[in-house]
Amino acid sequence: MGEPMLGAKALPVHPTGLVFGVVVRPPHYRWDGLRLVSDRLIAVDDKALTALDDSLQVVIEGDFVAVVAKSFTLARQAAERLALRWEPALASESESDAIRTFGHTPPQSVSSEHVDNEHVSREHVSREYAWPSRLRWGDAPGWVVAEHNDAMLRVWTHTATPEALRLDLSRATGRAPGEILIEGPEHHFATGLGRHSGDDAAVDAALMANALGRPVAVWLDAGYMGDVQALGQAQRMTLAAGFDAHAPIADYRYRQAYPRGEVAAVGLLLSGRAACGEGIDCAAPLHSPYTFDETRLAAHTGVRDGARDELAEVQETFAREAFLDELARARGDDALALRLSHLEDERGRALLENVARRAGWGAALGSDPASELARGRGLAYAQLPDRHDRMESGVRSAWIAEVDVNRITGEVRLTRLVVGQDSGAEVDTARLQSSLQTRLLGRAPAFDEWGDGGEVPPAALPATTGTALKSETPAPPSEDSARVSPGFDEAALAPGVAVIANALFDATGVRFREPPFTATRVRRALAQAVPGQKAGGAGASVTFKGRRWLTAAALTTVAGSAVMAWPWKGAIAPIARPAATLYSADTIERGRLVAAAGDCAACHTVAGGATNAGGHAFDTPFGTLYSTNITPDEATGIGRWSYAAFERAMRQGIGRDGRHLYPAFPYTAFAKTSDADLQALYAYLMAQPAVSAPPRDNALSFPFNQRALIAPWNALYHDPTPFTPDPAQSELYNRGAYLAEGLGHCSACHSPRNAMGAEQGGERYLAGALVDGWEAPALNTLSRAPIPWSEGALFDYLRTGRADLHGVASGPMAPVVAGLAELPEYDVRAIAHYVARQMDAPVQDDPASAVASERLAAETGPAGQEAGERLFEGACAACHVDNGVPGFTKASTSLALNTNLHSDHPDNVIQSILGGVHDSAVPGTGSMPGFADSFSNTQVATLAAYLRARFAPEAQPWQQLEQRVAEIRRPH
Repeated sequence: MGEPMLGAKALPVHPTGLVFGVVVRPPHYRWDGLRLVSDRLIAVDDKALTALDDSLQVVIEGDFVAVVAKSFTLARQAAERLALRWEPALASESESDAIRTFGHTPPQSVSSEHVDNEHVSREHVSREYAWPSRLRWGDAPGWVVAEHNDAMLRVWTHTATPEALRLDLSRATGRAPGEILIEGPEHHFATGLGRHSGDDAAVDAALMANALGRPVAVWLDAGYMGDVQALGQAQRMTLAAGFDAHAPIADYRYRQAYPRGEVAAVGLLLSGRAACGEGIDCAAPLHSPYTFDETRLAAHTGVRDGARDELAEVQETFAREAFLDELARARGDDALALRLSHLEDERGRALLENVARRAGWGAALGSDPASELARGRGLAYAQLPDRHDRMESGVRSAWIAEVDVNRITGEVRLTRLVVGQDSGAEVDTARLQSSLQTRLLGRAPAFDEWGDGGEVPPAALPATTGTALKSETPAPPSEDSARVSPGFDEAALAPGVAVIANALFDATGVRFREPPFTATRVRRALAQAVPGQKAGGAGASVTFKGRRWLTAAALTTVAGSAVMAWPWKGAIAPIARPAATLYSADTIERGRLVAAAGDCAACHTVAGGATNAGGHAFDTPFGTLYSTNITPDEATGIGRWSYAAFERAMRQGIGRDGRHLYPAFPYTAFAKTSDADLQALYAYLMAQPAVSAPPRDNALSFPFNQRALIAPWNALYHDPTPFTPDPAQSELYNRGAYLAEGLGHCSACHSPRNAMGAEQGGERYLAGALVDGWEAPALNTLSRAPIPWSEGALFDYLRTGRADLHGVASGPMAPVVAGLAELPEYDVRAIAHYVARQMDAPVQDDPASAVASERLAAETGPAGQEAGERLFEGACAACHVDNGVPGFTKASTSLALNTNLHSDHPDNVIQSILGGVHDSAVPGTGSMPGFADSFSNTQVATLAAYLRARFAPEAQPWQQLEQRVAEIRRPH
């Protein structure tokens, strides 16, 4: 896949004897609120590893398992072959213990006791908030290296919480914290927004290095999403309040399920080294700046390593400030006034009032209730101990934020941030705003996110000078966009999470009680909201108007055989073409990638015509179909299609006017596309130039020209269910499956079809098929490639259009490869990984493949094929035979390795002879002239027979070649 090459320039100090490690997590592991519940390792069989390399080593400590090798690829292959037996985890009682110990209550619960005594009414409100142990897998892919020596443990990693990591490394290796040196990109430190999996990778590397006494490198990328998902809601905070009507809050309670702010690294938990005790204090103190008649906090005395738990402070502030915002809405109070009424600290009151004046608190934001863009404002406050001992009373911090929310895409933009604090340097709000936008509102890596998986290992280990963060924010500051300004107290970042949650609620009426607030989560929450329902019991109702509810309704997939089989569908009312400025540049760019992955232009563009204007002919057993105009032209294209109409066409195959679409348009595959990608694709198409191009009439025979017959076909053969990732598979596999089965619609060409034109599944899935006079070869174990494909070769072919042992992309695959060139490299690797799994292919080419290729290429001309040999020598040998004569058009791959010559069908060979290979969409693949005008049918058949006999001598001769040439040459 991508073999690291180490050199002296890779690291300023190159670790001697560096090896590579790959961890193997248990099949099932999760955080239950107080501890990790995991399958238990009971047996290890490493016999299969000896065939790979005798230098492989397996590290086992408790339930922590890893494989170490001299190369990354070898370590990964060994991890895949290692046979492990696990004992399933038993149901944990920890969660119920947490409920009893910390007073856990169900999420979003509300209890109200109305004791009517003339004008007195006592109410009790309870809410639960959550915080994931890992906000993300990391900021960017990269190497994590751990090296032991006599003096210290040196770790190079990406981390946002270096002190928490230092404690974990101390417990993992037994070294004192002062003997641990953590190095890495400077901008990854001191964000104050929680841990990521760079810490898990660092502990993994340290455990292996400690066991072997050698430096170990671990690759950090989206594969660590497994740890993020397993830890889930590691921290739960329950708050309750009691108050009389029109009176101050009398009773305030705060409880948290887990006494520490963050959960230890997964490797530490699996190894059994993470237990509290033995001098390790897991407690964290709690604090509230507000005064109530009665305050009860689930405080845990004791200080860990002489410092407060910073993440616990952030979590407590988030839950408290969001809860107060909910209380204000429930009581009908102003959020600022409620805080001021319970804040006795005069300095804090003055800071809050000053920030409110600067931000224009209380002024209308001018949000149009009929618009798809909602605006909101939020407030949060904190008073935390000053870790620099500048102020005995602590650091006060007041925040007001404004956000814009796109109700269709779920995108949230932090448009304004006003921050005040009473110590330290002036706050750089622009830089801070960029940091929060990236970390709390950016995309969460998932199967439908683009490029968030990172890349596979680069050619060398990174230098310690650092790399720039990925950012999803528009026009971020040019330097270190994710760092907070110098002098800004890290603890004062605590209000950041709550202020965005409160602004989101103000904009949408939906309460988000767990970060991060990604577009996916926001979009789903808006789609599930019910008109008029008070969101989260907070007292604000969701009142979507106009197209908002049409959009929300469009997110619900219509399923069920009875509905699918109904032949007449209603038309969806046309709309005015959406404004080009409705969608953000990020959404349109994502839509461009979706269109590239779906190969839209290849099918909706006729040679020499305008992009996506339609008119491309498809020859089917039932007649000829023509693609339609999908530019936003209002008269002949989709310019008047609402998103609801577009989504219905993509998922159900029904046009805006209610007519069924023919499944030559692969809605059977596009139905698997996620809501986010469909919305982005719609935005992209609507932002393109409109082209007037009336559709051509199809030429289908009866009864296939009756569109109503597609309804029962859909009921039999179409599943409109969106893609669901397989939890037993890796993130890379699920990403590849999503792209290959959905947008890429690989099976539409590479799977055979039954008599009704439906794709065959099971063992016939990706078993190869004939499409438009070309053979789409098998992409499963039935592949006829003379040299078996490897995952690396598949990636090379899909990424560049060429694989050394297989040849170049031509025919219909050339535009597919051109489209894939637009995708992030990680996505192409994911597709290659998925296809390789279907083919049961190795990660890399077997070294013996080169020897086999030389043997195949050495085959001489067959006897009795003199006529074909003369044609070959005259038209082909100059490029396809290495005769020692220099030339500019030499074919880089021997014909003996060409899969087409080993196929049961001659179609691709005939097509190449007739039309040549010269697709400009794949640069560097060379050019071969076509011989349709110079060769007769007999000559083409004779040459094809010779090529088969010489370069695929073990295969049976093709039959009735001249007849097949005539059929392919015949105009359609």
